[in-house]
Amino acid sequence: MTSVLYTGAAGRMGTVLRAGLAGEFERVVLFVREEVPVLHAHEEIVNGRLSDLDAMTEAMRGVDVMIHLAAVADEAPWADILESNIEGTYAVFEAARRAGVRRVVYASSHHAIGFYPVTQRVGPADPVRPDSYYGVSKVFGEALARLYHDKWGLEVVSLRIGCFRPEPEDVRQLSAWLSHRDGVELLRRSVLAAGVGFAVVYGVSANTRGWWDNDDAAVIGYVPRDDAEAFAGRFTPDDPAPIVQGGAFADPSYRGGVW
Repeated sequence: MTSVLYTGAAGRMGTVLRAGLAGEFERVVLFVREEVPVLHAHEEIVNGRLSDLDAMTEAMRGVDVMIHLAAVADEAPWADILESNIEGTYAVFEAARRAGVRRVVYASSHHAIGFYPVTQRVGPADPVRPDSYYGVSKVFGEALARLYHDKWGLEVVSLRIGCFRPEPEDVRQLSAWLSHRDGVELLRRSVLAAGVGFAVVYGVSANTRGWWDNDDAAVIGYVPRDDAEAFAGRFTPDDPAPIVQGGAFADPSYRGGVW
C-alpha cells in the first residue's frame, strides 16, 4: 500500500481525482488552507499554507508520494504567480526532500509549450515555449523537478496537463482534452508505477487530433482510453480554430479569464 499527500485537494482537478482514486491508498493527507467539504476513505486533513515550509515538511513525514496540484491555474499578475506557482512549488520540492518523500507528481501544464503552432508535433525533448506567466511558472516547476531528481535523487513525474474537462468545450480541446476517466488513470499510474526516475508525461487522452508525442507515458504505463473525436460533431467549420497550442493564453491581451 502507498501513502500520498495532496496539495490542491479541493480544487477542480483534485476533487475529481480524489473521488476516482478513493480507497486505493493506505493513507491520504490533504494539505489545505481550509476544510474540505467531502472526505473519502483514509483521508485526513492537515491545515497549512504552501509558504509554510516547516508545516509542509512535517505533514509529509511518512508519505511515499507527494501530489502537487495547488497553483494559480490561469494567467494572473506576476506577483500572484510568483507567490503560489514559483515560491509554493519550491516549498513543495524542498519539503519533500527534507521529509524523505520518495516521489513527487507535479502538475505541470501544456502551457509550458503553448506557443508551438498547432501544425507542429511536440515532445518532452523539444525546447519549452511558454505562452504566459502561468506557462513560465510551469517551466520553472519542471526545471526544479529536474534539479531535485538529479541532485537529491527524488523521483519525479511531471504531468503536462492538457484540458481536464468532462467533455471538450471547443475546437482546441479536440486536440488537448484529458477526460476525467483518463485523468484518474494518469494519476494512478504516476503514483504506483515502479522504476520511475524522472519523466515528463503529457496529460492527454488518446485524441485523434492530438499534437503531442507522449513517449514517457510508457515509463509509467499510462494508456489513455478516450478520444475527443467522439465529440467533434458538436463543432462546425465556423467555430474558432487555434493557431498555437496554448490558445487564448498566447494572446497579448489575455489577462486570465478576461480580455
